[in-house]
Amino acid sequence: MSPGPLAPSIRLLALDIDGTLAARGDHVTARTREALGRAASAGISVVVATGRRHRTAQPVVASLGLPVPTICLGGALTKCERGTTLAARSFRPEILACVAERIRARGLALVAQRDSQAPGEPDFLIDDEAPWNESTRSYFDANLRFARRVRSPAREPRGDVLVAGCFGPREELLALARELESSLSGAVAAHVLEGLGLPDHHCQILPAGVSKWEALEHLAALRGIPPEAVCAVGDEVNDLEMIRGAGLGVAMGNAAPGVRAAADLVIGRHDEDGLVGLVDGLLRGTVG
Repeated sequence: MSPGPLAPSIRLLALDIDGTLAARGDHVTARTREALGRAASAGISVVVATGRRHRTAQPVVASLGLPVPTICLGGALTKCERGTTLAARSFRPEILACVAERIRARGLALVAQRDSQAPGEPDFLIDDEAPWNESTRSYFDANLRFARRVRSPAREPRGDVLVAGCFGPREELLALARELESSLSGAVAAHVLEGLGLPDHHCQILPAGVSKWEALEHLAALRGIPPEAVCAVGDEVNDLEMIRGAGLGVAMGNAAPGVRAAADLVIGRHDEDGLVGLVDGLLRGTVG
């Protein structure tokens, strides 16, 4: 990592998972885990901020061996270290119904994420009245215990959905994202991301105002930590708000070009222990 400016006094370190904290899948390297342990011992709170749902983030969080709160579903759901819900931001039913209609009009199936606090409740719902492509089918089959088929929210509006989404070709999803953001008058924000190891990309659709940064800023405030004392690290477009909002916004070396351009600092790759040098620089009071 090349020399950088004097680091601010960082009290909270927020980390995306895929492409940032995890070298691959759910694996966090020993060097990265040890570095985060040093950060925690020095009084820096570690927070995970991911697009994953809470259940699938937990193997990574547990491997750190630290008490770590989790911001998941792109900022729509925040859980404390014990897994209790601190905040949840759901769609208004009429907005969700419009989103479901637009997704179905493109021949895709809505995947609706929710907070499954109650035992036996599903993590997500899938529109059973729309055609399923290979990625939708694979996602459902891999998560049978935590999924439920439902009638389309366009026909039966719901108030428990935190994040809407669908799987499909990248260009199709980019067109859908533009359509949703323009036609719904700013009621939603949409991000097109790589497809969670599936053949297609994934469009993640959030209620307007919901982001990793909005959730992170709220969590930091609860702990008496101002934005300038937050360091946020990520690699994808859904990390942009927290990278721009944090006192120190950091992009991984493998980050998308727009993310690197928006960051205060670009560090090493996620699969080459890029976080280790950052943590050591924060602990020394320099970045570099």
